Amino acid sequence: MPIPGLGWTVDGGILVIGLITGLAYAVLAVGVVLIYRSNRTINFAHGEIGAFGSALLALMVLDWGVPFWLALPAVIAVGCAIGAVVDMAVVRRLFKAPRLILLVATIGVSQVVFLFRVLLPRVENVAPFPTPLGKEFEVAGVVVGSAQLMVLAFVPAVVVGLAMFLNRTPLGVAIRASADNQDRAQLGGIPIKRVSTIVWMIAGGLAVLTVVLLDPLRSTVVGLPSPTVGPSLLLRALAAALLGRLVSIPLALLGGVIVGVLEAVVFANASNPGLIDAFLFVMVIVLILRQGSQADDPGAGFSLGLRIRPIPAAAKQVWHVRNLSRIGFGTLILVGFALPLVASAPSQSYLFTRVVVFVIIGLSVTVLTGWAGQLSLGQMAFVGVGALTATALFNQGMSFPVATAYAAVAGALCALVVGFPALRVRGPFLALTTLAFAVAAQAWLYYQPFFGLEATFNLPRSTIFGFIDLTDQRTYYWTCLAIATLVGLGISQLRRTGVGRNIIAVRDNPAAASTFTVSPQVATLSAFVFSGAIAGMAGALYAGAMVTFSLTSASSPPVFGPGESLSLIAMVVIGGIGSVPGTILGALYVIGLPAIFGSTTEISVATSGVGLLLLLLFAPGGLAQGLYAIRDIIVKRAMTRLGDEVVDLGKVEASMHETVARIENVEEPENKPIGSRLVTPARRGLVLECSNIGVEFSGRRVLDRARVEVEHGEIVGLIGSNGAGKSTLMNVITGFVQPVQGRVRFNGSDITRLSPTQRARLGVGRVFQDARLFSELTVRETVAVALEARERSEFLPSLLSLPPSRRAEARKLREADEYIDFLGLGRYAPAYAGELSTGTRRILEMTCLLAQGSELLLLDEPTAGVAQKETEAFGPLIQRIREELDATVVIIEHDIPLIMSISHRVYCYAAGTLIAEGKPDEVRNNPAVIAAYLGTDERAIERSDTKPAASHRAASEDVIDTMVLPPLTTIEVMNK
Repeated sequence: MPIPGLGWTVDGGILVIGLITGLAYAVLAVGVVLIYRSNRTINFAHGEIGAFGSALLALMVLDWGVPFWLALPAVIAVGCAIGAVVDMAVVRRLFKAPRLILLVATIGVSQVVFLFRVLLPRVENVAPFPTPLGKEFEVAGVVVGSAQLMVLAFVPAVVVGLAMFLNRTPLGVAIRASADNQDRAQLGGIPIKRVSTIVWMIAGGLAVLTVVLLDPLRSTVVGLPSPTVGPSLLLRALAAALLGRLVSIPLALLGGVIVGVLEAVVFANASNPGLIDAFLFVMVIVLILRQGSQADDPGAGFSLGLRIRPIPAAAKQVWHVRNLSRIGFGTLILVGFALPLVASAPSQSYLFTRVVVFVIIGLSVTVLTGWAGQLSLGQMAFVGVGALTATALFNQGMSFPVATAYAAVAGALCALVVGFPALRVRGPFLALTTLAFAVAAQAWLYYQPFFGLEATFNLPRSTIFGFIDLTDQRTYYWTCLAIATLVGLGISQLRRTGVGRNIIAVRDNPAAASTFTVSPQVATLSAFVFSGAIAGMAGALYAGAMVTFSLTSASSPPVFGPGESLSLIAMVVIGGIGSVPGTILGALYVIGLPAIFGSTTEISVATSGVGLLLLLLFAPGGLAQGLYAIRDIIVKRAMTRLGDEVVDLGKVEASMHETVARIENVEEPENKPIGSRLVTPARRGLVLECSNIGVEFSGRRVLDRARVEVEHGEIVGLIGSNGAGKSTLMNVITGFVQPVQGRVRFNGSDITRLSPTQRARLGVGRVFQDARLFSELTVRETVAVALEARERSEFLPSLLSLPPSRRAEARKLREADEYIDFLGLGRYAPAYAGELSTGTRRILEMTCLLAQGSELLLLDEPTAGVAQKETEAFGPLIQRIREELDATVVIIEHDIPLIMSISHRVYCYAAGTLIAEGKPDEVRNNPAVIAAYLGTDERAIERSDTKPAASHRAASEDVIDTMVLPPLTTIEVMNK
């Protein structure tokens, strides 16, 4: 049967081969789905666990003479045991860590399991992988032998058995319940950690069985590295699992069959078998984009970076403390410059060059993963694109420096194309995208004609500036060292500017960043493109260091392969991701240490895999953590000599009453708050108009014909029980939820379809219920992010530290300090926002509203988590900030005395429907409001000693609003 447009043909034999291979992929995909449903992470050790069991089976059968049917259950049991050990030793320890950190840990597990496989005794009786059956059948003209019969026998049995186990046994039901909702399962008495161990055991056994089935299908010869393991095999399982959104076992089974048939069709018709990996890359992109908003995990952005505390201003009076960074970097550069003078052999100069190039590559990961929180498992593919681009251009007559510049451009463009899905998805899905690209690049992209038709590349270096001879190995090393120094200084400078702050803010809290007028899409994509440019340039330098390399040799392809990308992640995590010194230490450890002890596979894997696991489990800050600990000791001693004390931020608490008293006593000229911005009086009339708003979640109506109107200068309150739809309405106003009907108008303009960032730039400010802000930014940096609303930081001027950028940054930080001092947060300026108590973060939120200068302030339960005595001071604080900004306020609040005392008008919602509106007294005395929300108990209306603290209120309404709850009766309110 011909395929239109391709000239390919498909017959029954191809379909049978594809079906059988796909069934094996399906079993592997089921293991991926089980782990993802249980732990919400991708297990990158899945393939290696199977490979270890497969290698052990071959050793037992071929050398030890163990019968196959005894060896098979034994190695499956070994796979189950490995899964149990991984869960108890790694997963449980990282149980509360972000899921992407657990994903990185599985990369370390994968390398450790690979090390154990390498350490197995070498099989002496080299032979095809053993199979137990000797019969053959002919199906659709295809001979079905022992390998195929094993798949047809085992896969249906495994699928049926697993289905019966999950659906008909108490343990299986417990696994499904835990996968659907761990919190509810735990409340129901299910031991979720024990269930997780069982899931990992099942997945480990399935991994071993899968590789045992696939090795004979791929005609693996025992004694050689197994071609079925590694990222390529894992990609096939992931593509199959993605068809079921990583949660559906039946669809994952179907996906495995589809992948197997597609692979068989390509192998039978295409001249380049690597085309299948290119198809899988496109398939992964399409399936990930199909995830849509479901893939946008708010906890996906993660940080393994160090919290490098700023040096206190008082300590900077001491010369050596003020110049500590300069002294450290200067010493490091001098040592780097002197190294080839002491060790002058060409091989040693090449090693030094390789370390420096990997420092540059690691810096690209620092920007992408350390700052943006996006995990790339294909960074070395960008390096490979840069290397091949520079080589092809040089072979066409272009000078090496110009070819290197074009390599950086190629890396940036490649990152733009591959990273574009990051505009819609985050977390492990991006890791899958980059892994798919790395596999496709190694198998297909590198061999395209535009990189050159010959498989061997020669890149003789040239002379630059007329006197720098790059053909000399030592001179080339010094050139690479100079470039690495410039890249490191540029990245350090960028981190201190608004661009760096914006990227980290988006990583920590994209929703809050968007309400601060920072576009999460632009910030994330900027990090991608910049990271790709650095990697592409490093690729050109790497190619120049190797001079000659071949894509068909045994040594070259892995240099730019997906396996090297995984080792690169290990390198930056070991060193201390997010910091320049950490990247240097990681390169010295992972690249330099094996060179000292011998560059064997065992040493390389041990340094990267074991080091990655140990540091993730016990010292997530990496080796750089020790450096900064020494720096802190030096700073502390300097402070002691000066007679100053370092403020213990954990023991200091901001007081709302002190803050209010402070700003009430500040005298400011009329219409001019702190900072340099004059308040421009807004035009009178309606500032906000929401009409006929309807919202549905999963077919359930959570808002029905909702409306709210707010005049300029008003404070309008929204009240109602949990689940009434108040936060959902606020999400509609700010653009985080798109209504199925209705319109939102701001100052007369329809903003219904605008993004949250666009609305923020028009003057819509938002305070969230969780007061999370940006945990990895200091108080000063957080306020500086809010100031982006008034003056945007540009990427290139910030990177190059141009004078206009330096002046703008100095002005921005100076104004941030003014706002901080105005609200009494001066002593907290160097503290991280994540270290502050909820009450202090609330004051920081108000500081950011002032700095942002919004015209419309949307406050979602601003007193949630604040002590009762501080809540009483919040009303004057909100009113003063409204006066400072000449702004309009919409506030959601459960504290009835507060909202009734400051609001001009109040809207009351119940079950997504407006039930009352008007002046506070009118709404409070409305019978419908009393029945649905307030009740008749005065304690629910008036503040008293028996009123529970705000910190004990219901959980986040952003979650509860997704459900429609019936209105509370008066008796239910009283019982509560």
